[in-house]
Amino acid sequence: MQPLEIIAQVIGIIAVVISFITYQLKSKKSICIVLAVAITLFALHYALLGETIGMVLNLACIVRNVCYAFENNKILSHKAVPIVLTVIMGVLSILTWEGLHTMLFAAGIMINTLSLGYLNPQNLRKSLLVSCTLILIYNAYVSSWGGLINEAFVIISAIIALIRYRNTKTA
Repeated sequence: MQPLEIIAQVIGIIAVVISFITYQLKSKKSICIVLAVAITLFALHYALLGETIGMVLNLACIVRNVCYAFENNKILSHKAVPIVLTVIMGVLSILTWEGLHTMLFAAGIMINTLSLGYLNPQNLRKSLLVSCTLILIYNAYVSSWGGLINEAFVIISAIIALIRYRNTKTA
């Protein structure tokens, strides 16, 4: 393994640790802001691995998270914001096309963006099973250890929460 790849993997693991911190936060705003920090590191991680789509779409996810963190703002609270963000991500995906595997990542990120914008928590968890599985496969293909750990943890957490809150309407 080359030194640059080792640095990339370490940065990916640091991003995972920071994303785990969000499980201890209470407000959507603080979760989105801390996740933006983790996503920034994931963007750097993918850049060092030479994965353009991972870098570009993670940069777009920073914008998404900032929009969702400040969704009480008059403009950012508009119901079209998730659609606009998803369309932008779709265009970025086309521009950074590097093969079919890149569309796994793009589809996962776009599903996640729409789900975060529109779904209640229980349906969001269901959508995470799809979006995170797509991104997990992409991460396996590009050998992103941090990405694999992160997506596996999110999938496991979503399954646990789906079971735990299966009969609760507000969860």
